[in-house]
Amino acid sequence: MEASKSSTTAFVSSPYRRILVPHDGSEMSDRAFKHAMYVAKVANAEIVIFHVMETDSIPPSTLLAFIKPGAGLEEAREEVRTIFEGAVGRMLDERVQAAKASGINAVSYKISSGKPAYAIVIESEASEYDLIVMSSSRIASSIRALGSTARRVLDSTKKPVLLIHE
Repeated sequence: MEASKSSTTAFVSSPYRRILVPHDGSEMSDRAFKHAMYVAKVANAEIVIFHVMETDSIPPSTLLAFIKPGAGLEEAREEVRTIFEGAVGRMLDERVQAAKASGINAVSYKISSGKPAYAIVIESEASEYDLIVMSSSRIASSIRALGSTARRVLDSTKKPVLLIHE
């Protein structure tokens, strides 16, 4: 009588449940997003696309075009912010739909304002992400120095970072 052979496969669960994908609307961010979608499919993870608006860097001369009679600079800044946020929301909605079309159902986005590197680190630590997937497009020398936002995030976070550069 031959004993039946049973194979036991140890199931290893993924360490990635939530993936943060900083996205600035660039082609490089789209490349990082595609990598994040791949990881999310393999790991059955949630993706959160994160955009940081730098509204503080809007020149006052641009804000002058939005000042209405009786209103001040802050009201103009808020109107510009609302316009930017609407455009960013439409762009991020397109990314969410692309992820859903590829079979990822747990995908959403967040919009913040401030300095990108700082906001990315704060968001990654505060919301319990397991991985940050982002791009760096400013590799300009033979020693391949990183772009300032990517470098600052790498220097400031304790989270794993998958850095995409193609």
